[in-house]
Amino acid sequence: LKLLDLTVVAPGSIQLEPAPSQQQRQHRAKSDSVPSDFVIMTHDRIEAQALTADYSHDDNGKICAAELDANNRNKRHGVVAALSFAVFVAFDATVVLLNRLHHIEPPSSGNIDVSAPIGWVAVCGAIVVMGSYGIMVKVPSVQKVDCDCMVFNVYMSAGKAMMCLPLFLAGSSETPVFCVATVALGALFATLWIVLNVLFFVSINTLGYAVASALSNSTAILTAFTWGVVVFGDSVADVASAACSLTLMIIGIFLSVFSFRLSDAQAPKTATSKESPADGESAGGLDAASMFLGVATGVGTGIACGSQMVPLTLFKQGAPLLGLPAYEGRDPASLAFLPSLAVGVLVMQPVLFLLYWGPSMLRGMKPRFHVADVALPGLGCGAISGMGYFCSMFTSVYLGQALGYSLTQVNLVVASLWGVVYYKEIQGRAAIAAFSLSSLVIVVGAVLYSLSW
Repeated sequence: LKLLDLTVVAPGSIQLEPAPSQQQRQHRAKSDSVPSDFVIMTHDRIEAQALTADYSHDDNGKICAAELDANNRNKRHGVVAALSFAVFVAFDATVVLLNRLHHIEPPSSGNIDVSAPIGWVAVCGAIVVMGSYGIMVKVPSVQKVDCDCMVFNVYMSAGKAMMCLPLFLAGSSETPVFCVATVALGALFATLWIVLNVLFFVSINTLGYAVASALSNSTAILTAFTWGVVVFGDSVADVASAACSLTLMIIGIFLSVFSFRLSDAQAPKTATSKESPADGESAGGLDAASMFLGVATGVGTGIACGSQMVPLTLFKQGAPLLGLPAYEGRDPASLAFLPSLAVGVLVMQPVLFLLYWGPSMLRGMKPRFHVADVALPGLGCGAISGMGYFCSMFTSVYLGQALGYSLTQVNLVVASLWGVVYYKEIQGRAAIAAFSLSSLVIVVGAVLYSLSW
C-alpha cells in the first residue's frame, strides 16, 4: 500500500490518485522501481491499471472510474460467456455422438421411449442451455444501448439459422427432407419463436422478470402437456400422478417468484431509486389495463413456448393438410427437420420485422441496429438458443411432447441460479432460502412427473 501511495478509505467510497508529476515519476523509478499506476479503491477491492492502458481521463488526469469498471465487467462477462458456450457445445456434441455411436430407433407416432439415454441427455442439455442463453442479453454492451427487442431478435435469428448447418452436418447421415411443406412447418416454428420473444419482452417490462417468467413457464408446461396428451396421443401410465407432479412444478415456479419479491422487500431503497415492475418490483401498483397487458402477454408467451415442438411433431407424424407424409428416414426427425427450420427462420424474420417496425418506419422512425455493441452478443444468443432447441427437439422425438418438452421448462431453475449466483439479483437469507426451496420443489415435481410415464 505504501509503495502504491494508497490511502485507505471507507468501504463503498471511491478514491482516485491524481497523475504524478514527472519529477515524482523519476524519483519513484530510482527509489523503489514501482511503476507509476493509477489506483482505484472501491468496495474493499483494489484495482490497479497501468498508465499506458486505453482509458479516458478528465482534465485533472484522473481515470474515469465508470469506464474502468465497465471494461472489467465486459472482460469478466466475456470469459464467463465463452466458458458457458463450451459447455453448451459439449451437450450438443454428446447428443450427436450418442445418436451416431449408440443409435436407437425413435418411437413410432404417439409413443415414447423412456429407456433411450439420448432422450434424457437431451433433456439435461435443454434445461442447462435454455436456462442460460439469456446471459448474452445481459452483456454490458447490450444493456448500455437499450436495444429494441425485435432488432436483437434479427441477430438471434441469424445466429440460430447459422447454428443449424453445423449441427445437421455433424449429426446427419442422410439427405434432408426438404420441400414446401417442410419449409412451411419451419416457418411456423420461426413464427412461434419470434412472437414469444416479443411477447415475453412486453410481459417483463410490465410485470417484471420473476412474475413474467413464472407465468410463461407454468403456461408452457400446461400447453405442452395438452398438445402431447390430447392432440398427439402421448400415453400416460398414471394420469393422476402426472397431474399432481405438474401441479407441484407450477407451485415451485410461483414460489420462485416469492423469493424474488421477498428479495425486493429486503433490498435497501435509496432516495433516487426508481421502483418499477421491470426491475422485479411488485406489480401491485399497475392499473387494470397494464395488468391485463402483462398477464395476456405472459400467458401468450407460455402458449407459444409450449407449442414450439408442434411443427416438429407434425414433421415426424405427417401433416395431411400440407400433403406431408410421416417421416420415415433413419435419422431422427429432429435432425432431418433442421434445414427446414433454418430456412423458415430466415424467411419469417424479415416478414415479422416489417410488421413490427413498418408503421414506425412509415412515420420516419428508423430502427437502430447498434452493430458494434449488439451484433456479436445477438449472434451468440441465437447460436446458444439454437443449441438448446436442438436438444429440445431430440427430447420431443424420444420422450414426446407432453413429457419431454414439459421437463425442459425446468430451465427456469438454471436461469434463476444465474440471477442468484452470478448477477446477485436475489439478496437476503430469507429470499435465498425461499429460492432454494422453490428449486427443490420444481426438481422433485419434475422427477415425479417423469416417473408417471
